[in-house]
Amino acid sequence: MRTSGIDDYPYAVIMAGGSGTRFWPRSRKNRPKQLLDITGSAEGGLLKKTVELIKPIIPVNRIKIVTTSSQAEAVKRTVPEIPDENMIIEPFGKNTAPAIGLSALFIERDNPRAVMVILPADHYIEDKKRFHQRVMAGVYQASQGNFLITIGIPPRGPETGYGYIETDELIDKRRLLYSVKSFHEKPDTDTARVFINQGNFFWNSGIFIAKVSSMLGEIAGYLPHNYRWLMRIRASLGKDEESEVITKAYKEMEAISIDYGVIERSRNVIMVRGDFGWDDVGSWPSAAQYWPMDSAKNAFIGDLISLDSSRCIVYSPKKLVALLGVEDLVVVDEDDALLICKKGRSQDVRKLVETLRSQGKDRIL
Repeated sequence: MRTSGIDDYPYAVIMAGGSGTRFWPRSRKNRPKQLLDITGSAEGGLLKKTVELIKPIIPVNRIKIVTTSSQAEAVKRTVPEIPDENMIIEPFGKNTAPAIGLSALFIERDNPRAVMVILPADHYIEDKKRFHQRVMAGVYQASQGNFLITIGIPPRGPETGYGYIETDELIDKRRLLYSVKSFHEKPDTDTARVFINQGNFFWNSGIFIAKVSSMLGEIAGYLPHNYRWLMRIRASLGKDEESEVITKAYKEMEAISIDYGVIERSRNVIMVRGDFGWDDVGSWPSAAQYWPMDSAKNAFIGDLISLDSSRCIVYSPKKLVALLGVEDLVVVDEDDALLICKKGRSQDVRKLVETLRSQGKDRIL
C-alpha cells in the first residue's frame, strides 16, 4: 500500500539488543534470540526475517538497527545488507526508551520530517501484505500530527503474558484506527477473560510509529531527565566526542521502557488494528508451534523417539532424544547445557538464567 506524499518519510528502527533469556540455553549473551532461527524455518534468524518483512515498504537505506556493542558484530554478520552507518550502537542495553530516543536523534539528522516505524526484531508475522497496509496506515496518521501510533493485536484468548490496550472509538473505518482509552499491564487469567468478553481490548504488540519530532517531544514531556541527556548526545553527533557522550548519557539516563515511560502516559495515542497474524515468539511453546509435530503433538527439531508421551517440545539437532511416559515437557539440548522443564513453566526460564548469573555461571550464559 503506497500513500502519496509520505513515501520518503518512513524509517524503520529494528530493536535488536535484547538477550532472549527465555530461550536459554540456545540463546546466549553473544548469540541472542533475534539472531537465531527459533521458528525452525530455512529463512534465517528472526532479525533477518524482520529486515525482509519491512523492505517492501521501507528501503534498506532507511532501515536502522539499534543494538548493543557486545552484539554489533554478530548483528552485522546476520544482516550484511544493512549499511554500517545504519547500525546504531548502544554502549550497553538500558531498556527501550533510551534506545528509541537515541535512534530518533540519528534519524532526525538524516531527515527531520521522518516518521519512525519501531519494530522488535523477534516477532512473527503471517500476512505480510496486510501488515504492510496497517503499517502504512499508521505512517500516514503519524504524519498528520503529533500522534503516537501503536498496533494492537486482536486477542486469540485470555493471554496473561501481554499488556492490553483498551480502545474507545473507531475513528477511521478504512484504516482501522481507534482512539485509545487506557493501557493495562499483564493481567491474571480472570481479568484477561473480562477484557476479551468486553470486546474492545487488544494485545500490545510493541510496534510503534511516530514522527521523530513527536517522539522526542513526548520524551521531553514525560522523561525530562532522559531528554536532557539526549540533547547532549544530539550536540555531539558527528564530532570526536560522540561516543564518549553517548556512553556517559547511558550511564545517567533512566532505564525504562518506552511503553511505561511515554506511550502509556501520552494523550496522543492512536491504535491501528493489527489483524495480520502476529506472534511475539516469546517462549519455547510459542516457537514450537511452527516446528514439525508428531501424532501425539510432540513438537521437535532433531531426532525424536516417543513412547506414551505427548505435547512435549524437544530441540536436539545433534543427538537422539527418547521420551517415555512423559507429558508437557520442554527439552533443549546444547553442547554445554541441558534444559528440562514443565511446559507451563517455560516463561520462568529467565528466572533460571538469573539464578545461574547469581551463582557466577556466566560462562554458560
